[in-house]
Amino acid sequence: MTNAEFCVTREKHLDHMVKVVPFIVCAYAIQCYFISKVDTVDIAANGLFFLGGCLVFMIMGFIIYDLTHTVTFENEKFTIEVKWLKYSKTFTYFDITNVEISEAGQSFATLTLTTKDGKKMGFYFVDEADKIKTWLEQKRIPQLRSAA
Repeated sequence: MTNAEFCVTREKHLDHMVKVVPFIVCAYAIQCYFISKVDTVDIAANGLFFLGGCLVFMIMGFIIYDLTHTVTFENEKFTIEVKWLKYSKTFTYFDITNVEISEAGQSFATLTLTTKDGKKMGFYFVDEADKIKTWLEQKRIPQLRSAA
């Protein structure tokens, strides 16, 4: 076990996907119907299979990202881990110079962290991004005071 205080979750985005995907698939089915009536069957079938494959890969990509990209916040550092790529990177809170969220007050949003070397890290579909931003800023305050 780690001494993690909390982890970034993306459950609200997954809940949103469960609600939205049926409408997307329905819109795709309606599109397939109209395209098959307008165009020749051979050309329409190839295009629709391609679009259907892209739709499946897009939905799978969102789900894989939500389930395998974890960010763990601990007392002195935070760790980014992508499980299926065996990637892991650790940063201290003092490395962060700026914390931004895409839309305040939303159920999930993009959290963007800027480090001292100018690198921007985006964490997409983060639950309660406002609270995480506040927590990160409070975590940095003692370290900024000790550096001054």
